[in-house]
Amino acid sequence: MPPTPRMAWLDGLRAVAVLLVLYAHLSRYVLTDARAVTAEWLHAGPAGVMLFFLVSGYIIPASLERHGNLRRFWIGRAGRLLPLYAVVTVAVVALGLYRPADPATAAVAHATMVPFLLGEPLAIPVFWTLAYEMGFYLLVTALFAVRLQRADAFMAVLLTVAAVLTAPLAPQAIRTPYAVVVLVAGLAAVLSGRRRVAIAGGVVLGGLALTLAVTGSGPSHAWDGLLIVAVMFTGTTIYRADSGQTGWWPVAVVAPLVAAGLLANWLAELASLDALTPRYVARSVLTLLVFAGAFAIGRLTRRRRTPPWLATIGVISYSVYLTHYVVLLLMRPILGHDAMAVAYVAVVLAVSWVTHRYVELPGQRWARRMSDVWDQPQRVSRPHAPVRG
Repeated sequence: MPPTPRMAWLDGLRAVAVLLVLYAHLSRYVLTDARAVTAEWLHAGPAGVMLFFLVSGYIIPASLERHGNLRRFWIGRAGRLLPLYAVVTVAVVALGLYRPADPATAAVAHATMVPFLLGEPLAIPVFWTLAYEMGFYLLVTALFAVRLQRADAFMAVLLTVAAVLTAPLAPQAIRTPYAVVVLVAGLAAVLSGRRRVAIAGGVVLGGLALTLAVTGSGPSHAWDGLLIVAVMFTGTTIYRADSGQTGWWPVAVVAPLVAAGLLANWLAELASLDALTPRYVARSVLTLLVFAGAFAIGRLTRRRRTPPWLATIGVISYSVYLTHYVVLLLMRPILGHDAMAVAYVAVVLAVSWVTHRYVELPGQRWARRMSDVWDQPQRVSRPHAPVRG
C-alpha cells in the first residue's frame, strides 16, 4: 500500500506541541527568567502533550481505516513507534542514565510500552505519554473489533463523566506479568482473523485499557488520567465530522464537555493542594486555551501553506520528543548560560534528523513490507481517510 500524502497542518501542530514540551524541560536549566514569568501563566509541558494527544486522536482512526485491517494497523504502529523507542531505551541503559532495580521486569514492562501504567520506573520520564497512546490504540482496536468504531463521541462523554465523578483515582498498579499476558492474548485474538475470536479479544483489550487508565495512572495523573483518553476521543470526533462521516453536532457536544471536565478536575486538584488562587486558576484556563486554540487555528488554516521549517520539525517530532530529554541529561553540565539554549536546540534537531532518517524511516519501510506479506482480508469500514498516522 503506497503511503498517502502528509497533511502539513498536522505536522505544524506536532511541531508546536513538541516545542512547548522542549521549552518546559529546557527552561529548568536555562531561560529561567523567562520560565519564572511563563510558568505563572502557562503549563507549557501539559499544553504540549495535550496537543499531541488531540492530534493523535484525530489521525489514529484515519490510519486504521486507511490500512483497512487491524493487522496492517498494528504492524504500521510497531514500525512507526518501536524502533526509536527501543534505541532510546537501550541508549539510556548503555549511558548509565537508567538502572532499574529489577531489570527483567523493567524490560518486560517497557516492551509493552505501558510501563507508566504498570507502576514501573521509566527509562526516561517522557515515556509516560506513550502509555496513554497505547491505551488509546487498544481502545480503538477494541471498538473496531466489535464494530463500534463510530462510538468515539460516546467514549469521550463516558470517560469525561467518569473522570469527574471518580477523581482523584486511588491507583493500585496492576502487576506487569498479568498485564503482559492479557495484552498478548488480546492482541493475538483480534489479529487472528476469526470473527468471534476477534470480538472476544477486543473485549479483553478494551477492558485492559480501561483498567490500566483507572488503576495505573499514578499520583501524577490521578485527576486527569481518564480525561487524557477523552481528549484523544475528542480528536476522533472532530476527524469524523471533518471527513463527513458525521455532522458537527457531536463535536459541539463533546468538545465543550471534555474541556469543562479538564478544567473542573484541574481546579479540583489545585483545591486539594490548597493552591486555588486566581493566578493558578488563570493558568489552568490558559493552558486549556493554548492547546485547544492551537488545534482550532491549525484546522481552520489548514488550506494555507504551513511554514516549511515548522512542518519539518513536525515530521521529526517523534524523534525530537524521545531524544530531547536524553540530550538534556547529557548536556546539563554545560547548560550554564541562556546562550546555550541555541546550542541545545541545534543538537536536538541534528540528533532527531539522524534518528528519523536512520531509525524511524527504515522502521516504517519494514512495516509496509511486512504488511504486504501478512495481508489478510480482515477489512473494516474504510471511509475516505487521507491522513497519515
